[in-house]
Amino acid sequence: MKSLYSLAFFICLISFSSAQAQSPALRGIYVNQFSQILGNTTKEDSLLHYAQDSSFNYLALYDLHTINFNNATSVGKLAAFILKARTNYNIQYIGAVCESYSSFQSKIAPYNNSRSNANEKFDVFNLEFEFWISSSVNSTGYYCLQYLAPNGCSCDTAGAFQYYVDQLHKIDSLAATQNALSETYVGWFNQGQGQQIAQNVDRVLLHAYRTDASSVFGYSKTRLSYLATLSQQVDVVPIFSSEPDFMGSWLNSHSMNEAYSTYQADFNADNSSWKPYIRLLGYQWFAYGFMPKPVAGVPSLFTPTISTSGSTSFCAGGNVTLTASSGSSYLWSTGATTSSITVSTAGSYTCQVTLNGVTGTSATKTVNVNSLPSASFTVASSAIGSVVLSSTSSAGSGSLSSYQWYYNGNAIGAANSSSYTASSDGDYTLRVTNSNGCEHLSAPLAISIPTSTCMLTTPTGCNSANISSTSVMVGWANLPHCDSIIVRYNKDNSSTYTYIRLAYTGNNMVTINNVTPGVRYSWRVKTSCGNQYSGYSSKKYFTTRQTLASVAHAPEARIESIDQDVQNLSAKEMITYPNPANDQIRLSFFAEIDNPGEVSFMDLTGRSMLTLPINVIEGDNSVVLNTSSLPTGFFLLRVRSGNMNQVKRVLIQN
Repeated sequence: MKSLYSLAFFICLISFSSAQAQSPALRGIYVNQFSQILGNTTKEDSLLHYAQDSSFNYLALYDLHTINFNNATSVGKLAAFILKARTNYNIQYIGAVCESYSSFQSKIAPYNNSRSNANEKFDVFNLEFEFWISSSVNSTGYYCLQYLAPNGCSCDTAGAFQYYVDQLHKIDSLAATQNALSETYVGWFNQGQGQQIAQNVDRVLLHAYRTDASSVFGYSKTRLSYLATLSQQVDVVPIFSSEPDFMGSWLNSHSMNEAYSTYQADFNADNSSWKPYIRLLGYQWFAYGFMPKPVAGVPSLFTPTISTSGSTSFCAGGNVTLTASSGSSYLWSTGATTSSITVSTAGSYTCQVTLNGVTGTSATKTVNVNSLPSASFTVASSAIGSVVLSSTSSAGSGSLSSYQWYYNGNAIGAANSSSYTASSDGDYTLRVTNSNGCEHLSAPLAISIPTSTCMLTTPTGCNSANISSTSVMVGWANLPHCDSIIVRYNKDNSSTYTYIRLAYTGNNMVTINNVTPGVRYSWRVKTSCGNQYSGYSSKKYFTTRQTLASVAHAPEARIESIDQDVQNLSAKEMITYPNPANDQIRLSFFAEIDNPGEVSFMDLTGRSMLTLPINVIEGDNSVVLNTSSLPTGFFLLRVRSGNMNQVKRVLIQN
């Protein structure tokens, strides 16, 4: 069970990431004479109020052997107390303290099994068997008569340890079946005994009984080294005593946290090679009945106060410092133990302050953190000479209360509405403020003011490529925005021209199909804006290739079946380039009328893989498609518009 416990407790410790510097994860106290408290509402509430005010989160209960676990009324009172401790007083762990395995087997485990509510169960099994005390284990001692002799063990410290470690092993196994932790209290032991103890229990409560805090670590250092000699992690909790012979008087003027803080500081400063194998989980106090009362002449109750360095309501990214009134020790609801804390998150904060042996809890100080707005805008519309910018900001908290537009980093006078009409090229930003006074500045957006919606430009950089016997690709340099592009071509010395009109989409090439093999052609290109046209480009020429007598075709995969309408091909074949293609492919085809259409990529079974809408114009069309989303393989590329349906097989290599 040790490894499972270590993982579970490590997860628990995540919420105490600053535990070594602030409040430890485990803060326990033994409750003596518990049987006299159980069932008495006043005593129960007094105990639980004390535990809560002192920040204890673990109660180890003594005297359970006096409770009749066969009596439903007694069991009901015990279940009600444990439930109340957990749900009303923030007690995380409830431990059963017994002297032998038989007590856990016959009483604690059956009790746990009888409870359906996990908050009513014991989750720590604590074995207390003082094998190192000679007077208790000799022939007339209590342990000898009660446990050792009846179980065939010698009545000496060796026999007592043999019996103890056997009990510890059994209790550890039983705890595992109960989803509980195994734990033991030990005083003195040798190195060999320390190794066996560490191997058979989840955590060790190691007594460090001194009269003050100055020597608590040094008092237990040798025994810590014994526990660590197997070079395996051992979880340890030092025990301090509030008995009059130990720290009872010292506690009248010191915080109970001070003993552990001193122990921890001395441990951290030690450089022994075994130290990495010891993990300090927190502290345990013995015992509730001995904890000191307030110092004479000092009020039995006092209420600390919390002052602030500024407003407790601020915008995200800000903070406020909370300072508790004067005391000898502090424990904030965050776990911090300093007199002041700086907080940047919303929540309710309290502080327990100890002064002259009296601990009081402050009233709650509530901190509100207001969310920042998010400033953003879009280009809502444009016209010649201006662009309208429109806010798409969100308030975050409250509501948006103000806007301020900026041009190249400078505030624009009187530009304080949710939209702004920009008339100059440059970087524009928007700052918004919400009703809580929180503000945010958007990222800059570069704006270019349109000077014309269409520009007539005579194309340049004309060239031809991919010349075959029946087709050629012609192209030109990139153009400013226009409505359409017109390509004119004819056979050399012929007065009959053929025209191709393309809607302009940034395209700068088109494939001319159905040309005559072995003929020289001339061609030109111009742009249009509505009914206005630019001049033609300079004349260019290309000569088509001669028709070959025969062409050898590599075998292709046979397509067994596709949609019936795929068979209805146009008289003019669609051209694709390049084929194979990577992230894009260009297709050229002829259409008889303007009409909306679509392009589909299908696998060889006819299943659609990608479908894109296109606008088809009368005459020759040229479309560039992004194919980066398609996997590598053969596809059927189909173009449909009106009664036109053309299919081409292509290879995509991504």
